[in-house]
Amino acid sequence: MERDLRLDFFRGLALFFIFIDHIPNNPLAQFTLQSVAFSDAAEVFILISGYTAGMVYGRAMERQGPLVAGVRVYHRVWQLYVAHVFLFTLFMAMMAYTVGALNSSLYAEEFRAADFLKEPGVAVVKALTLQFQPAFMDILPLYIALLMGLPFALVGFRRWPGAVGLASSALWLVVQLDKMIELPAYPGPNQVWFFNPFAWQALFFLGAWLGWRGTKDGVAWVANRWLFRFAAALALAGFLIRFSWTLHGLYDPIPALFPKALWPLLSKKNLGPLRFANALALALLVAHLIPPQGRSMTAAAARPFVLCGRHSLHIFCLGILLSVVGHLVINEFFGRAPMQLAVSAAGGAIMTSVAALMDWFAAAQAPPGLRAQRAAATGGGA
Repeated sequence: MERDLRLDFFRGLALFFIFIDHIPNNPLAQFTLQSVAFSDAAEVFILISGYTAGMVYGRAMERQGPLVAGVRVYHRVWQLYVAHVFLFTLFMAMMAYTVGALNSSLYAEEFRAADFLKEPGVAVVKALTLQFQPAFMDILPLYIALLMGLPFALVGFRRWPGAVGLASSALWLVVQLDKMIELPAYPGPNQVWFFNPFAWQALFFLGAWLGWRGTKDGVAWVANRWLFRFAAALALAGFLIRFSWTLHGLYDPIPALFPKALWPLLSKKNLGPLRFANALALALLVAHLIPPQGRSMTAAAARPFVLCGRHSLHIFCLGILLSVVGHLVINEFFGRAPMQLAVSAAGGAIMTSVAALMDWFAAAQAPPGLRAQRAAATGGGA
């Protein structure tokens, strides 16, 4: 089956957006998804992750059975967990060194790492159980938690798809009505997961179902032209309203459209209705307007995003560390727009270079036929 480059491209683009959005006061953040839509890179990342997981492990279930597919899923969960623990270790090492070198605990407070420095023994245990989530370290635990439920969802997709969809939707709706349904986190009795998995599971498992159906006969209603028109109208309304908020933040006399009425529907923690709907609308537009192997996906300008999306776990971890370094550089040195742009450009270049190196290494070890196919898929021959 030919690789769908849209998955790599938009996952890579989401990784760039995550990095840019984490740079403080970054002018480029005015052009990322969070500034022009009700949803942002987090929804893109989770939806695509669900889709690819449903596609890959759904195919494995059909060929090898649910037991082998389940083992493969939990092997991936283990890889993600190890990556998270390793990233946490590097993150905390950077925090400890920064606090000592600058003789200031401000950064530890800002990055929610102070409790690790106060009681490292307790904090490490809480981190290993995914309860301690410092700044920037909250989306991998969400992905791990959601992926752990995938084997059961795949069996349900095959036998009781309607029941799985109804249960997932009902759980999401209950969370919208009762904000107290959440997972506790460390430290303190009032700390909870930044991304509520009881809400975000709806987006992930919908993506997984679409990916699983894509390996079979597809989903007929995705091609419905009236649904496409509704998605386009919703995306356009989201752009106009959300961008008015962005402009209002830059220049106060520009009015922000309906902020008080819509803000309660945009909870990021609980995946509010407008965020959910907007993410699905954008995904539907992409599915209609951009072919999987179209010119826009194989163009030279798309190559950095495709490469980063192909090696998403490694580049995500790298991007988090670069975000911390960039944050420190901007705060400690000349943090105006030129420095912010320079840090963003340097970070993007490093992420792309590492992804290209990983792709080259993978291609060098592949059989000659697969090597040529891989190069063509990413526009390597252009």
